[in-house]
Amino acid sequence: MLKQIYIRNFAIAEQLNIEFQPGLNILTGETGAGKSILVGAISAVLGGRVYTEVVRTGAEKAFVEAIFDISRLPMVKRLLEEKGLDSSNELILKREISLKGSTRAFVNDMPVTISTLSEIGNLLVDIHGQNEHQTLLRKETHRYFLDAFGHLDALLQTVSEKYRQLRLAEEKLTELENKQKTLEEKYELYRFQLNEIERAQLDPDEEEQLEAERKIQLNAEKIFALSAEFTQLVAQNDRNNLLELLGQAVHLLRELSDFSEEIRGIYREFSSAKIIVEEAARSVETFQNTIEFNPVRLEEIEQRLATISQLKKKYGGTIKDVLKYRDKVESELQLKENFAFELEKLRKIFQQAAEEYHHAALQLSRQRKKAAEKLEREVMEYLQKIGMPKTRFQVRFDLIEDEKGYFRQEGKNYFGDENGIDQVEFYISPNPGEDFKPLAKIASGGEISRIMLALKNILAEIDRIPLLIFDEIDSGVSGKIAISVGRSIRNLAGSHQIICITHLPQIASFGNAHYRVEKYVQNKRTFTRIFPLDQPDRVEEIARLMGGEQISETILQSAEQLIQEAEAGREFTGGKK
Repeated sequence: MLKQIYIRNFAIAEQLNIEFQPGLNILTGETGAGKSILVGAISAVLGGRVYTEVVRTGAEKAFVEAIFDISRLPMVKRLLEEKGLDSSNELILKREISLKGSTRAFVNDMPVTISTLSEIGNLLVDIHGQNEHQTLLRKETHRYFLDAFGHLDALLQTVSEKYRQLRLAEEKLTELENKQKTLEEKYELYRFQLNEIERAQLDPDEEEQLEAERKIQLNAEKIFALSAEFTQLVAQNDRNNLLELLGQAVHLLRELSDFSEEIRGIYREFSSAKIIVEEAARSVETFQNTIEFNPVRLEEIEQRLATISQLKKKYGGTIKDVLKYRDKVESELQLKENFAFELEKLRKIFQQAAEEYHHAALQLSRQRKKAAEKLEREVMEYLQKIGMPKTRFQVRFDLIEDEKGYFRQEGKNYFGDENGIDQVEFYISPNPGEDFKPLAKIASGGEISRIMLALKNILAEIDRIPLLIFDEIDSGVSGKIAISVGRSIRNLAGSHQIICITHLPQIASFGNAHYRVEKYVQNKRTFTRIFPLDQPDRVEEIARLMGGEQISETILQSAEQLIQEAEAGREFTGGKK
């Protein structure tokens, strides 16, 4: 609910601070006193369109701040969280309009775009009397309201699930069809690539081994010379070779070890070193004997490495990547052989899902039309009670032809989604002989407000917009009809907070709270003020609405009786019981 609104330098409102109450809040005052300024300010703070003309003469900018209690509005909290905004129980909206044409918006003191402000505002307030923020005037909401009115949640959930299954089946079928098309286009290429890789008979470790062998072949002469020199130095001199010298050293150390424990350790280490040198000499000699420069083998190695390099460039950075690509191509080619079977299976699944969706969507559509007939009757009955007996209300259904649509009927395809196949829109014929027109195109503000009142009462438990503002709702009504309108508004105030601007005492008498709007001049400047009325002032204000400025005791008594009878739920009898 709207707890409080603060307005500064907005039109003739220099500074207003108004606290609203739950239930029905009535605003009355002379024509031009500034009642519509309040509606305009609320519209502005909800993200509505504003012009620089609203900035009060002499001021640089206008400012509006509204404080809402959203403790019972999970949809609003969820939207705030999605936008990264604070979602506590109190919501503060602010709007600044500069004389220069710029405008700024804030939500809980965080700057936001006007579109974000409007998106939040659409969940908080419906203003009737202007076209902004009227949920029921937006065609896209009509199907939602009809489904809620008809209690069609279960059917709607079934349609949504069938639609999900249909889309999933379609995605799988499309994926396989695209894969088949790709394979058809690449079949010969894949066959060539597979044969090329298989002919190479690659081994994951082959390249490393070939590179090592190639290195030896390219350096065979140098390797042989170095090995021979090493062997000559270590073991093959007639005298003074390394092994002979090590042997002499070991002999000396062995004799010295008899005299020193420390030398005995050195002797053991030297003996081990001599064994290592002997093993190294034998290994190098064996390695030397294996070295044989073979130009034919070197050419084979070069060609093999060139083949591997070419395959890596085409199919992957390593032999393992090439073999992985081979397995993929082989798998794709094997899949091609099974396409006919797999495609037929998926087509049957898709067809079955389409039939199930068709059945569920058709059933939902039929139930919607039954609910629509009931809604039409109830709306027209309600309109008769509030002074529009000749107004006709109609719920229209339409299908959108779509060659790719999921719903097929009489040889044509129609659009369908998780909400079914129906395009739903509310139509009105306000007067006999006039064609039905979309609800959004009804011209009269009073007619719009009363039609909205009827719809809102019927859909009261469905409509989740917490605050409704009725302006001009009393246009063209009086007497008993005004009583019916007032009672309807009061009934609606049981589930919504309502701000109602009225000139009729019958409607004003139903208020839970009453505010008077006054315009006055001070120091040659025009101002407006809005203040709450206590019970005696309220009686006097309603008496003024009944009899003008000249208020007699009889009119005061009638005003008090009107309030009492409104509270008691009885019709006003003009002073007669």
